[in-house]
Amino acid sequence: MARTISVLKWESEQDVDNAVRDIRGEMERQGGLTKDTERAMQHSLQVADPDLANYFLREVRKQTPDALHYFEERGGGA
Repeated sequence: MARTISVLKWESEQDVDNAVRDIRGEMERQGGLTKDTERAMQHSLQVADPDLANYFLREVRKQTPDALHYFEERGGGA
């Protein structure tokens, strides 16, 4: 059964933590991100407050570094 990833604007670090948890889970289950997840997370990253965007990139780097390449070209600072 396919899982739907909601596109949202992160309002807090908790929102980012949930996104990173979803990314980590999908990476562990499937070895990569689906196109839908990749697009949703990239959109959330693009519209995020700069502090939350940097927090997201730091947490991805720390918790699931294999997923970082999905986001580096989208301003992967941090």
